[in-house]
Amino acid sequence: MDCSEYLTAIRRDSDALAAAADRGLDQVVPSCPGWTVRDVVQHTGAVHRQKEQIVRERWMETQPDRIDPPPAGLVEWFLSGAELLLNTLATTDPAVHVYSWYPPDQSVGFWYRRMAHETAIHRVDAELGHRIVCPLDSALAADGVDEILTVMMEGYPDWATSAATDQTLEIECNDRPGSWSMRFITWTGTGPESGTSHNDEPGIAFESVDDPTTIVRGTAGDLDLFLWGRGPKDRLIVDGDPSLVDTLRAIAAEATA
Repeated sequence: MDCSEYLTAIRRDSDALAAAADRGLDQVVPSCPGWTVRDVVQHTGAVHRQKEQIVRERWMETQPDRIDPPPAGLVEWFLSGAELLLNTLATTDPAVHVYSWYPPDQSVGFWYRRMAHETAIHRVDAELGHRIVCPLDSALAADGVDEILTVMMEGYPDWATSAATDQTLEIECNDRPGSWSMRFITWTGTGPESGTSHNDEPGIAFESVDDPTTIVRGTAGDLDLFLWGRGPKDRLIVDGDPSLVDTLRAIAAEATA
């Protein structure tokens, strides 16, 4: 996807999130335990404004504090923040260097992509609060599968050591081009800042696989929602060891907590 498509997605899903919020803010959101629709709107609006500030002010090594939502007029505040984000992104070269939490990509382009997927997933949350869900855009969802797998889930901390397992998995979109082959790994080490020890934690590493242990197929939307914990496994087609699909989801949950 190109940056103009990400902008279109942010606007579309921001409008849909606001429309869901207009139905009511106090409904419980099943995909976010302990949250209501109000929490979803507050969180997404704060993220939009924080990332807009990173881009506009060219933050380089850290990020600004989160912005507190107002006591009233929450949906209007959310929409104005989305508009600020869209305007700032649209007038900034994606190649400009700014802070991101993902070391391989410290660019404005990273935030185009991340904010498109952040908004889409939380739009789904707000709709789930009202028991309505509009499908994810197929192109955006396929890109979302790639983002969660390659940006959030792949690899292990640079202070840890890894070991390969004999378990492999392939994910295939069945409604558009898109496939990912990976091997499960484990990693072990002690966090230098937290002092927390980790032993044989599960992870994934991408490699070409001729005969995977498990193949998972589904629409891009169903795959993306499953990885984000917003859609059920039973909408996917699993050929092979189904426990590996649960392991994949557990890694995704840990990576996106």
